[in-house]
Amino acid sequence: MRVLVACEFSGTVRDAFAKRGHQAMSCDLRASETPGLHYCGDVRDVLDGWMPVSFSRECDPQGDGHCRISDCDVSACQCVGPTQDGIEYRETENGLFGRPEETPSWDILIAHPPCTHIAISGARWFAEKKVLQEEALSFVQMLMDAPVKRIAIENPVSIINSRIRKPDQIIQPWWFGHEARKSTCLWLKGLRKLRPTAVVDEGAIFTTSSGKKIPEWYSKIPRSQRSEVRSQTFQGVADAMALQWG
Repeated sequence: MRVLVACEFSGTVRDAFAKRGHQAMSCDLRASETPGLHYCGDVRDVLDGWMPVSFSRECDPQGDGHCRISDCDVSACQCVGPTQDGIEYRETENGLFGRPEETPSWDILIAHPPCTHIAISGARWFAEKKVLQEEALSFVQMLMDAPVKRIAIENPVSIINSRIRKPDQIIQPWWFGHEARKSTCLWLKGLRKLRPTAVVDEGAIFTTSSGKKIPEWYSKIPRSQRSEVRSQTFQGVADAMALQWG
């Protein structure tokens, strides 16, 4: 299957699908933290199934845009993007894109839209950042309306629930082998709800000096890294997505 993981730079979900034999590509405005098929740019460039084409020197010694090992073992190919000659291409200001004719679109879209302006945790600031909030909601709606038959939108508890629609499922990391609490909403289209794979203890709660209660795993992360770490998918959840949706 062709899997697009939008708004992911960690590669966690992408790699979980890739390990199960799927052609998975992540996409984010930031570069991927780990090696793998990744488009560093706007997800709208690739939502319709096109992929950025970048041939390695070993595959394309002539530099003419045609992979020379299309009839060889594909696992030996170092190309980023389609590896077959005779595919369809389009050229945009952001680069050259290709799409194999036999697979004109993505089979699954899993998206993790930024929650900065729509998370319930920032509710007290909503009046001050209304424009940013509307833009964030519009982006989420665009992903939900993408031309893909199977879609999963992942986000913490947010105003998506009231402004667009309620989630189809709310999951916890401790359902999938992690002793941690992190309520994660899933809006699903054409996909079944995730089933727990390894239920463990929910994890302890830490009380801060101000009296605020937060999950212990979260309290151990330096404050400067909390936003980035919290946005990443737990490995057990990613593995469940690849196993059950792939």
